[in-house]
Amino acid sequence: MPTADLAPWRSRGGTACEALARPLVGLGLWVGRVTSWLVLLVMLAVLTTVTLNALGINEIAEWQTDVLLFGKALTINSITELQWHLFGVLTLFGGTYALHHDTHVRVDLVYHRLSPRGRAIIDILGHVIFLIPFCLLVAWLSKHFVTMSYLSGEHSNYGGLTDRYLIKAILPISLVFLAIGALGQVLHNLAGLFDPAHLASDHHEEAPHG
Repeated sequence: MPTADLAPWRSRGGTACEALARPLVGLGLWVGRVTSWLVLLVMLAVLTTVTLNALGINEIAEWQTDVLLFGKALTINSITELQWHLFGVLTLFGGTYALHHDTHVRVDLVYHRLSPRGRAIIDILGHVIFLIPFCLLVAWLSKHFVTMSYLSGEHSNYGGLTDRYLIKAILPISLVFLAIGALGQVLHNLAGLFDPAHLASDHHEEAPHG
């Protein structure tokens, strides 16, 4: 349906929803692009661990005062745990980026056969009923173990990283970001229901099957 044939309220509704969606989606894409650079740090941490292990070096450096995450020394265990921390941050924040690029896992036995409008409806229902409530619920419930980790001063028992509440806090923070990204997609799809022109160049579009 050409945009010119739309009722004015639909055109305005589509424009308003798209304007609200753009910064929310943009935030998720920006966070995904920034955290993608952590891949290099993960690779560097792995290379460092392998090298130190081959050389038989355990303690790299030590100092008198506590340093965030590393405590009073930098050891091979610190680097080993750091690579897992970085990978966790990369994975959790990368979920929003994957959602916006439709590279997340989905069961699409029916979905890929639907029209763009049908897909938009399915995405809206899925995000509103399942994804956003799940993200917010888990983020809320995970506050407790983050707080307990902070109050107890949880740290590695093997001479690794300290301040474990920092990595645990990534879970609720990343889930809030995912919920925000899902809300952006809901608004984008609503814009498409108001005005199909907003779905015309959507990345869900596929070529017809032969």
